[in-house]
Amino acid sequence: MPMPQTHRFHVRIEWTGTTPPNMKWALPVWTPGSYLIREFSRHIDRVHASSQSQELAVRKLDKATWVLEDLGSISTVILEYDVFAYELSVRTSYLDNQRGYFNGANVFLYPDTDVAYDIELEVIPPYSHWDVATGLTRLNQPGYHYAVPDYDTLVDSPVECGVFQRHSFMVDNVEHELIFTGFDEIDLHALLRDLPPIIQSAKDIFGTPLPYNRYVFLVYGSIESGGGLEHKNSASIIFDRFMLHDPSKYPRVLALFAHEYFHLWNVKRLHPTNLGPFDYQHEVYTSLLWVLEGWTDYYAWLLLVRAGVVDVFTVLDHFAESLRLLDLLPGRHVQSLVEASQDTWIKFYRPDGNTPNITISYYHKGALVALALDLALRQATGGRDSLDTVLRFLWMTYGDQGYPDSAVDEALVRVGGPLMRQRLQQWVYGTDDLPDELFNVVGLKLLKEFKDAHQKVPFTGIITEKSATDTVIIKHVLKDSPAEKAGLAPGDEWIALNGYRIRHDNLPGRLAQCAANTSIQVSVFRQHQLQTYSLTLDPPRPDAWRFITDPNASEEARQQFSQWLGAPYP
Repeated sequence: MPMPQTHRFHVRIEWTGTTPPNMKWALPVWTPGSYLIREFSRHIDRVHASSQSQELAVRKLDKATWVLEDLGSISTVILEYDVFAYELSVRTSYLDNQRGYFNGANVFLYPDTDVAYDIELEVIPPYSHWDVATGLTRLNQPGYHYAVPDYDTLVDSPVECGVFQRHSFMVDNVEHELIFTGFDEIDLHALLRDLPPIIQSAKDIFGTPLPYNRYVFLVYGSIESGGGLEHKNSASIIFDRFMLHDPSKYPRVLALFAHEYFHLWNVKRLHPTNLGPFDYQHEVYTSLLWVLEGWTDYYAWLLLVRAGVVDVFTVLDHFAESLRLLDLLPGRHVQSLVEASQDTWIKFYRPDGNTPNITISYYHKGALVALALDLALRQATGGRDSLDTVLRFLWMTYGDQGYPDSAVDEALVRVGGPLMRQRLQQWVYGTDDLPDELFNVVGLKLLKEFKDAHQKVPFTGIITEKSATDTVIIKHVLKDSPAEKAGLAPGDEWIALNGYRIRHDNLPGRLAQCAANTSIQVSVFRQHQLQTYSLTLDPPRPDAWRFITDPNASEEARQQFSQWLGAPYP
């Protein structure tokens, strides 16, 4: 990082050992955990190679591969290049004069060789007051030197550089570090209090000691982006720095931590066989992202209540709202979870105006199907077994060796009986809706109400977004909706309703003044041309779903509730 203001990392690779006559070096085209071809090599330049001060010929072979030619008997090769890094996300790399962060898949070329090799990584910060944090094992020598057993581990170990806050806590005598960058001096008391029981609750599901010697959360505070990416003994997390002390948003922060942490089992160790070791040059397909991401998202919220860091209704409200949002999407009857998992490389990371009509998220629906399967298992076994049992069985059977694609179905049937095959056909391979009556198992009823009974908004089938000037941009037009029938389209700028100007913030109130089954005039700009469409409104749809307890719930249902959430029946 000699000149961080240029946003370029300088990489120097020294290879010592056997070299073929022509040695290929490649950069991954994707990063594990983020299933999209991202063409990281477009950020590499100034590639050159040498050996004992002698320049070597370097030729670009394809989009992500370089070849060092005519090496002869050379046994030491030095390969150098620059990497432009100025994308703020957990899956890419970033460098300026305030901080540096890199993912190995974006930065480090790897040799095309079958020979096993160890790696020593040295990180050289640009300023003496910068520190370095990573999940890698630091060597006992001056500077920032790290032992890396193989390239997969290098890719799986992001590195944070800069001035940051470092905090630590212990769980089961294992050190856990919190690295906070981009935050002013903040009170981390709540987070340091809440993370240990979340970690303990996750560990209890699998029933074995923590599978690492040290774990690191690399956290960056932003207001522009958010997300997380899992690693074997670390996690990269970005969220709005102002969420941490907002009581209404803090549970989402905890769920993000819990999600990425739970991945250290479900994905990083317990995974289908083709998800590690990786093919870094091509798409790697699996039909099980609904398990890897969906189940993880379900448990992220379940862990919060089991750990006692949120109350039961915080989690129940989250599940109810997730069910409501899924119910809005026509795509839930078009794409199955298996199809969504397989299509992730072309659809999930490339949403467009038609996305809600033809797809579902394996995160979103996957989590709700995990909830449904969990309750179905508890019902089938009288509370003896659950989705916890399935995860524990898979972990004890396969550990971190990889499992066949059929293993999840087989484990569900083994635990829950033949009826689980029908559930899988309906909810995973098919597109059936989840039955509301399933929640009777734990003594709950799902109510579908309105946020404001005096201001019910007729249904248009339009999903909007707010422009920088507070105008209404039509983001999605739902299939078979009044808006689609009227002829409206994604990208239209909605400027007037019945001849009067609207703004994004006053649109719900204006629509609430219109009666269902009547027509309104919708004026939009499309490609800079003013157009007006007649739209016939459908009746309002409940926009406030919530769970309530059933006063007539049986004692068995109340016990099932307590076993499920680890909390008394309210």
